[in-house]
Amino acid sequence: MPSDASTVSDSRAQSRDWRARTQRSVVQLVGCVGAYVLLAGASYVFFAQSLVGGVALAVLAGVVLVRVFILQHDCAHRSLFQRPVTNDRVGVVLGMLTLAPHAYWRAMHLVHHSTSGDLDRRGVGDIVTMTAQEYLALKPSQRLRYRLYRHPAVLLGVGPIFQFLLRFRMPGIVAKERRPERRSILVTNLALVAVHLAFLALGDWPRWLVVHLIITQVAAGLGIWLFFVQHQVERPYWVPRAQWSLKGSALQGSSHLVLPRAFEWLFGAINLHHVHHLKPQIPNYLLRGYMEQHGLAEEGVKLGLRDSVRAFRLKVYDEATGRMTGFPPVHAGQARTPLASPPSIEPTGQLGRVLTFSGEER
Repeated sequence: MPSDASTVSDSRAQSRDWRARTQRSVVQLVGCVGAYVLLAGASYVFFAQSLVGGVALAVLAGVVLVRVFILQHDCAHRSLFQRPVTNDRVGVVLGMLTLAPHAYWRAMHLVHHSTSGDLDRRGVGDIVTMTAQEYLALKPSQRLRYRLYRHPAVLLGVGPIFQFLLRFRMPGIVAKERRPERRSILVTNLALVAVHLAFLALGDWPRWLVVHLIITQVAAGLGIWLFFVQHQVERPYWVPRAQWSLKGSALQGSSHLVLPRAFEWLFGAINLHHVHHLKPQIPNYLLRGYMEQHGLAEEGVKLGLRDSVRAFRLKVYDEATGRMTGFPPVHAGQARTPLASPPSIEPTGQLGRVLTFSGEER
């Protein structure tokens, strides 16, 4: 029988098999950022000659920016490179392109990984989801706000623009004691001011602004769509904190969005979201290999493209049936049941402790 030492050694060797490959990560980084800069620059130039050509190139730049964001997402998990400091520094630069301040977004996202599917700890880094009981207990004005928040036109249109262009610019969304997160917002803002001042001084700023808005809308809209369908499924994993587990959250509460391989590559295999939540330390380009080697291809909540569109009909979680449903009917004179505070739709200014998937703060 193998000794304990050899078992531990084999386990470490297997873990190393799924760590970042520096050369492969650098190729992805240079290729994606280079393609984005070229497309954004070409769109700016073409707009002076052809509106159609300029818009088409801006749309393509927005699609590629989603791929850049996936690289930043890997940096947030410190999985794109083996050295944590390299991930952090690269993530800061990528955040200047994606408009998502890296340290702040990383903190929010790690909370999401630690609480996804936890009924008692919703609301940080997530699409806000209320239970049917919570929804019915709201005042009419609050129900209207929640209905607007969950409308596809807001989630994919107004919401992304608000989130990336406005909300991510506000240091006040983070508690004062969380200095790295506040600093990341300020540094990203300074970089954006520098770019816009350069166009004001040396270029055609209105033309650049139009290009910038199109790119942001396309990239943010696609990104929110991907994020939405990763956890908004008809039979979700929602349990009280005492029953929550990482494996259950990953394999029962995260989707496996089946996409053509070209789209899977374009979106950095984030459609294999069940694998990512199970092993967030694995870089995007190794997720499919890990899934196939470990027999996870049939795991996760499987969705097709049509299912991903239908997911926007899901509005609240019905605890009685364990299903996501549309808005429940509100009967006239219906009494409101006293509840613990439901998740707020308002941006939060408090992050609390930032947890990684392992439950450790880092």
